Amino acid sequence: MGTTKKVKLSEIARFIAGQSPESKYFSRDSSLTPFMQGNKSFGRLFPQINNYTSKIIKIAKPGDILISVRAQVGDLNISNKNICIGRGLGVISGIKIDNKSLYFVIKNNIKNFIKKANGSTFSSVTKDDINNMELIIPEKGLDNITNLLWKIESKITMNQQINDNLLSFARKKYMHYFFKKTANGKIKNVIFEAEKSKILVGQAKTCNGKYPFFTSGSSILSWDKYFVDGRYCFLNTGGNADVKFYVGKSAYSTDAWCISANNNMADYLYLLLLTIKEELGKKYFKGTSLKHLQKELLKQKEIYIPTNSELLFFNKVIQPMFDLISKNTKETLNLIGIRDFLLPLLMNGQVEIN
Repeated sequence: MGTTKKVKLSEIARFIAGQSPESKYFSRDSSLTPFMQGNKSFGRLFPQINNYTSKIIKIAKPGDILISVRAQVGDLNISNKNICIGRGLGVISGIKIDNKSLYFVIKNNIKNFIKKANGSTFSSVTKDDINNMELIIPEKGLDNITNLLWKIESKITMNQQINDNLLSFARKKYMHYFFKKTANGKIKNVIFEAEKSKILVGQAKTCNGKYPFFTSGSSILSWDKYFVDGRYCFLNTGGNADVKFYVGKSAYSTDAWCISANNNMADYLYLLLLTIKEELGKKYFKGTSLKHLQKELLKQKEIYIPTNSELLFFNKVIQPMFDLISKNTKETLNLIGIRDFLLPLLMNGQVEIN
């Protein structure tokens, strides 16, 4: 058992609250300084910037920790460039500790901080709240802990980049071969539906299963039993339109529509649906408050159904890509599970690295 110490964040780090420029300085011009108002642009580890500003008030430097101070309070990212930050964010930089180590220390303590600060993840916190955040830090071996956890994070990031590149290439191939083809059928002619799930998202959030669990959210969770085994699409049925794809054994929530296609056409179907995602949101999601996918309406959408020879050629190129994407996805879920299991044990001194 290792020893730990408890400190306040202000003892080992500096916190700067964000401040937004006037909206007249906002722009989409990527030659200007990247700007983030809140956590909407947060990625898995690093932010994905879409907005820019010609006036800088508060800035995060590369390597600084970004923390959301408004709903959802406590979300974390790491700045990968100079970023102007608005009032929904704050910047934390280490004084007596390097930023990578500080990131994992905060990540390990953030849930307790949120509970003590306001008792809710859907509120806001002040500068004093952040500075008084209690952190448990190992007395020894923090560098080794950070190196191990960062290697896991780096592998997760690499898998994500590989998958993004493969998917981008697959979409281009689909667009090149099929996008302008004249419709000769309907979606209902090619799909078949898996059985509706009875598992709620909340049930999967506390499960550390071995199979990917798809929901109407952006995250992929895990479940201890699989519902389907093969090449399947998972469509959001509520909220925002989106579609995911997986090859292998998987599970899904009650708010996900699980479908596949006849004649080995599942990969084609996924790329078709992904390409029309904007149309899905505008035309096939309806409702007064929370919009829902109109499945029967979508089934009537006219599409081009490839010939057997076209599909055979297309699948030879595309299917190996989605096989690898799914393999990387499963490995990433395993790595996330390992990271989340090790983080509290290492930081709380229950396990040491020799």
